[in-house]
Amino acid sequence: MVERNKYDGSRVHLSLAGSGDPWSSLTKLRKRILRELHDVPDIIELASLLEMNLEELRSEIQPLMDASLVFTSNGEYRPSFLVTDISETQKVYNHASEFSKTLADKIDANYSNIRESYERLELSKKYKFDDVAFLFVGGRIIDIKLLEKLSKGNRVMPPAPSRPSPQRPDAHYYFFMVEGEAAHLGAYGQDDTDMPWNSWHFLTFGQNIIDGKANLERRQLEKRYSDLINTGTITNPEEIGAALDIPIIFPSDSRKWEKIEDPHAEYLCQCYEEYEDSIKSLHTDLKSGHYAPHSLGEFFCWYAHIAYASAIEILEEKGVLQIPSSRFQAAVWYRDRDKEGMLSEL
Repeated sequence: MVERNKYDGSRVHLSLAGSGDPWSSLTKLRKRILRELHDVPDIIELASLLEMNLEELRSEIQPLMDASLVFTSNGEYRPSFLVTDISETQKVYNHASEFSKTLADKIDANYSNIRESYERLELSKKYKFDDVAFLFVGGRIIDIKLLEKLSKGNRVMPPAPSRPSPQRPDAHYYFFMVEGEAAHLGAYGQDDTDMPWNSWHFLTFGQNIIDGKANLERRQLEKRYSDLINTGTITNPEEIGAALDIPIIFPSDSRKWEKIEDPHAEYLCQCYEEYEDSIKSLHTDLKSGHYAPHSLGEFFCWYAHIAYASAIEILEEKGVLQIPSSRFQAAVWYRDRDKEGMLSEL
């Protein structure tokens, strides 16, 4: 009998970072199957555990294999992505939270330079730096640009793997299943929606879950955006920005800010390189680290999300950066590149 961790289903969270749609292949039962395969890779034993006949279980596993979420090796079935139990989650979370102090200190030491650089943007005539720093520093530097640095050329974080499915043969994404609290996934993240105009994007950055529930203000703004687009009466990005009362980052400012971001993300990336051995040793100790083929990249992606979220909160505690009461910010943003962050090289 394989040693099995008894998961609390209500405390198991799935997260995706990248481009793909595994959700259409997942049901409550299949999520449980994925959890159980982590500990019980023998499907005959698993069928008995789940009180299913073997053919029923196979019929539920096959869509997971088609979605590149399960693989077989030596007759065993395993999740193809990172899975952690509560003790592993807590260990990684504590390590990343401690490391985040280093990131916060670096940003704090360079904050006046970032502020001065922002003042060179045309946008600064309308929006004060402190009013948009959560997005411009937290979202654009500590999240997106840093992740791009970490993954570019396999520098620290292996790139998002190909995970083709019948619906999305082009899918590339990190995927991880974490037992713990929602905050253990990392509190903040960016949603990037392509607008109907070339190179224009509708961005929201911030907290998705607040007190166990969806961030209602963020969802409402995203719905307002969708409703405006669906009217068919909007003729340009500026109209969206004006209607939603959010910043519009035009091409000139976008290009300037990308150059401003780069050196700050670089010194943060160097922090990861200094601690790389310590961070990688955590992955080595994880059960998934011994069988899931892409778990190192997924581990780094997860770790980075915890660390940058914690760094943002440290900066707020220090009075350096202000987190808005809505816990998110949005913008209409021009970008020369189709892809950025950890997907920039795909």
